[in-house]
This record gives sequence, C-alpha cells and structure tokens, in this order.
Amino acid sequence: MKGKAKSNEPGQGEPIEATVVSVIIRDFIHLTERLSSTSLVVLMRDYYEKVCVQVEQQQGVLTSISNHSMVVTFSEVAGADAHARRALRCALAIALIAYQTRFWIKQAFPDQGLDRFGVGIGIHSGELIFAEFGLAPHIQHVASGHAVSISSLLSVKSKELDWNIVCSEQALNAAGQGVQTRRRTLIGADWLNEPVNVAEVVVIRDEEEEAAVAKSGKMLETTLEFERGTRSGRYPAFDPERSAAEDCGHSADFPAIPGYRCLRPLGKGGMSRVFLVERLRDSAQLALKFADGSVSEDSEMLYRFVEEYGLLEQLHHPNVLQIYDQGVTDDVLFIVMEYLPGGTLKHYIGNKGMEPERAWNVLREMVQALVEVHRMGIIHRDIKPENIMLRNDGTAVLGDFGVARRLYKAHHPGPIEYIVGTPYFMSPEQALGDTEDESTDIYSMGAVFFNMLTGEKPYKGESLEEIVQQHLHAPVPKLPSRHRHLQFILDRMMSKDREQRYSAVELLDVLGELHVTP
Repeated sequence: MKGKAKSNEPGQGEPIEATVVSVIIRDFIHLTERLSSTSLVVLMRDYYEKVCVQVEQQQGVLTSISNHSMVVTFSEVAGADAHARRALRCALAIALIAYQTRFWIKQAFPDQGLDRFGVGIGIHSGELIFAEFGLAPHIQHVASGHAVSISSLLSVKSKELDWNIVCSEQALNAAGQGVQTRRRTLIGADWLNEPVNVAEVVVIRDEEEEAAVAKSGKMLETTLEFERGTRSGRYPAFDPERSAAEDCGHSADFPAIPGYRCLRPLGKGGMSRVFLVERLRDSAQLALKFADGSVSEDSEMLYRFVEEYGLLEQLHHPNVLQIYDQGVTDDVLFIVMEYLPGGTLKHYIGNKGMEPERAWNVLREMVQALVEVHRMGIIHRDIKPENIMLRNDGTAVLGDFGVARRLYKAHHPGPIEYIVGTPYFMSPEQALGDTEDESTDIYSMGAVFFNMLTGEKPYKGESLEEIVQQHLHAPVPKLPSRHRHLQFILDRMMSKDREQRYSAVELLDVLGELHVTP
C-alpha cells in the first residue's frame, strides 16, 4: 500500500488543494485491555487491510498511521471525481468496515464484552504541503497543513457529537451535488480563529438520483435509524430498477465499480441482484452481487449481506463459493465472487431427477463442504437446489450464505417472528422456530438428496402449513425401489429427532465406506 500511495503524491513542498480524512478508532484502550497482543494484531491487520483497499480504490494517499488512527489525503487526479467526493466515498466505506469489524469481534470474542468497536471520521478540505521527514533510509512522507489539524479535531469531536462522519462545510462544497447530511453544528478550539461549520454525512448520491429526489419532493428510503450508541455509518441503497437492462456493459445507469465492467444480469435474490462482470486487470469473469433495497446498520438485510461476506471470507474449500472482493460506492454495497457458469442444481434435477451416480457425487461434495463449514462453527440454514451451483467441470459448490449464522448466534432468545429457510427443504426445528445446529443442514441436505434422486420434493401440500406439518410429523419419504439401498442414509439424514441424524463427518465416513454403485 505504501508503494501505491507514494506514486499518487504531489510534488514535495508544493502547496495543493486537497481533502483530508482523519480516522480514529474509539475506545481503543478497551481493546488493548481485553485482548492479547496476538489477537489484537490479527484484528488490526484485518481492519487496516480492508481500509487500505478502499483508500487505493478512491486514489487516496495514506500519509499517517498508528495503532488507533490514520490520515488519508485526496488530491486532484486527472479523469477522477473531485477529491472531496472521493474522500467522502472512502469515509463511508471505512465506516462500513468498522461495522464489519464489530461483527468479527463478536464472533471471535463472544465473551469479552467487546461490542463497542467504532470509528470517528473527520473530513476537511484546504491547502496542504507534502514533506519528507527523517533521515535515510527512514524517510516519512507526511502531509502538513491547517486542513490536517482541522480534520483531526473533527475526528476527535465525533464521539462527543455521537456522529460517525463529521465533515466541514468546505469539504461539502467541494464534493458537489448529492451529499446528504443530517445534523449540523459549529466546532471551535483555542487555536482556531473562528469555529468550523460541520455536518453529519450519511449518504452520497449521483446527480440523477438527486434530481429524482428533488422532483418528488421527498427523501428516498435509502437509510434507516441506527441502534443508539453503536452507529458506524450509513450507506446508500441500490435501486434495482436502474440496473434492469439486459445488457449493462455500456449503460451509464449501471453503478461504476472501480476495476470491473458489467456484462449482463445473472439473477435476483431476496436481498440482492447478481451481475456477470469482467475484472479489468486480468479479464476474469466474476459474479458481482449488489445489496438490494435500503442499506443501514440496523436493517436485517445489511446484517445478512455483511454477515455473508464475513463468513465466506473465512471459508476456503473447493466446494464452497469463493469470495474475492467487497466494497461500497456512491450507489451500492457489493461483493465480488466466483462466477459459476454451470448453473444451479435445480436446473439439472428438473422433474425427473438426476442420474444416481451424479446425485451421489453431488451429495458427497456437499457433505465435504459441510464438514468444513461446520468445523468453522457456521451453519448454512438454507440448503436447497438453488443454492448449490456447478462449475464447468461439474464440481458442486455450496453458495448463498445470506442467512447463515455462527452457531452461537443461532439460538433464539425470544418469540420467533419469521422462519428462515425454504419450506420444501427446511428442518422440523426451523419450522418450529427452534434452535438450529449442524444437524439442521444435514436434514436439508437429505431433502435435497431425495429431490435429486426422484425429481420430487420430499413433502407436498396445498399450503405452507401442510408442508410444515409433514416436516414435523410425516414419516421420512420413501425412495423408489431402485434406490431402496440408500434409504437407511436418508432415514438418518431426515430423522425428526436431530440426535439421530449424522454429523457431517459421520456422513462422509458412511459415504466413503459404501462401495456399491448408487
């Protein structure tokens, strides 16, 4: 990152107009008191690696960094957006990264009470000078000027204000149209000649969307309120209507993602849209998933979207979908992932089912994936043919971890208001809204196995209630006589009593010992 940053620096000693982003980690001493040095290094490395990716994408220069703070500068770049606009975009992304880091901390250290990780970000535009300090070979390239001092002041004041992003009026004016603010105030200090007008920045929109807001005379539903005291940023929604064209490769309406070119839509899920894109640096074809609808910290959609990336990022297995990148732009929250042109398992099952040997191979590969997923303490919770995809070589891949959870998060402390899962393949405990565990995935995989062999759903009904009642009370469905030798496996996988179900490791051993041709 340092090499990249240096290449963007203006000439030494030449005053320039730029925007400074100062970021501090709040209550950092709280982390140092409760975590070992090793754990703290792992945490901070993950945080700063993600931040540096965003700085590079927005063509910023990292000019100062410590264990709890950093300063990033943005100057004019030919062909790029205004420096203040890129700075604000980067600030929103850093706020999202802080939110992701809080998820990571809760998962990694559930008993440490570390639920307050957050950042304060100050932004100011003004004159800077880049200078070199120190003796060779330990030369430091530092940005100096009044703008640096003011941005640092604003980041410190962010905690007192309970804002995530405190932006000066100068930076707002330099950023152009489409910057949405919520609250405004004045900030003063003994060394300031006059107070600084500041605003809390929550969203950046492009000119087209801003015009639509002005015309309608009302706010678009792009943000929601945050949980008090834990806010870490607000992010704009992705409007799916703007990306509905069949060919988005050259559409001005398609959100610009640095380093990627959109080729065509691939599909739409319950909380996202997926597009085929080309990665410009190597022409690789990948799938890019956009968050659909309102994106805010306390929305269930954002929780699932961020959680999916956080979980998949930790899973490295040939039968689990691979994640390559994530980020935030003016328009969208996105994840870049492996593109699987083979389609989904549902297409291959059809109405008649699959060849027994192929179904057996898919089952074995999915169980191999579940061994690793469960080893990492994750349950998928929505295993169905649509979430099992195929590579060109026929390898089965488990994807769509949008409703997956860490095991300790799968416990329900109160009444269940909704059921997570797909009715035809959900487990009895999911139907009851009961606590889920690894055996939940085994049940659903058993239902998929029945579907693969027969082309039929394990249970049928005229309504959701009828299907759910069968999951709760009906006997395990019987396989046709030609597959009867596999019934004992299905009986254990789809047992109503979860204690009777195989674990993923046990099931993999059984499949390995069964030396008969399915």
